[in-house]
This record gives sequence, structure tokens and C-alpha cells, in this order.
Amino acid sequence: MAPFPVGVDAEAVRDLPVATLADDVLTGPEQESVRAASEGTGRARAFLRCWTRKEAVLKAVGIGIVTDLTALETRAWAPGPAEVAVTAPAPRTLWHVADIVVPDGWTAALAVPASAHRGFTACQVAPGR
Repeated sequence: MAPFPVGVDAEAVRDLPVATLADDVLTGPEQESVRAASEGTGRARAFLRCWTRKEAVLKAVGIGIVTDLTALETRAWAPGPAEVAVTAPAPRTLWHVADIVVPDGWTAALAVPASAHRGFTACQVAPGR
């Protein structure tokens, strides 16, 4: 058991209606980065990288998908971990979210409180991301 909240999400990379989903769940910069990815699997992987980061943070917060996902900026286009601010429905909190190493064909993210990530060595970026 961790001494702080932890959120994890993993998704199989699969064919998704990314164009349909993106407007409802991604920020503007996230949408741009997803559109810049190659069509098909590349675009699905880019979308799921954003999605798993959002889900991991919301699971760590303990609220699930009850907030506007377009308000959560995951910086998934940039290499490395990101700090994500959650403002609703609770007071503003900061979370450290990073990709985690999973088998090919999957994407996953781990979120911990921003104040805890320095001592949490398992929160590393997956190679090649």
C-alpha cells in the first residue's frame, strides 16, 4: 500500500473513433498532437496516451470521470512526465503523471501527488515515449 493516493490506467491500443472522441475529451494542444500522429495505430496510441494520463489522475483523485476532461491538460505530446492540475469538484490539486512500461500494444500511466513524486522512483517514463 502506498502512503499517498495512486492512480493507474492501462488501455490496449486498438482502432478508435479518435476524430469523434477528441473534441469531447482532449484539450486543444492534445487534439493538435493527436492529429499530428500518423493515422491508424499511431493516432490511436497518441489519443490513448492522453486518455490514460487523464484516467490515472482522476483515479488518484478518487473522482473518476465526473469532470470536464477537456480541462485536464496532460502534456502528452511532450516527452517525460507532466504535472496536471485538477480543479473540480474538489479544491485545486497537483498531480505528477507519467507513462509506465507495458507490453507492446498497450499504453499506461501512473499518477501520484506532485509532492510525492520525487521519492517515488517507479514513476518513470517508458522508453521511446
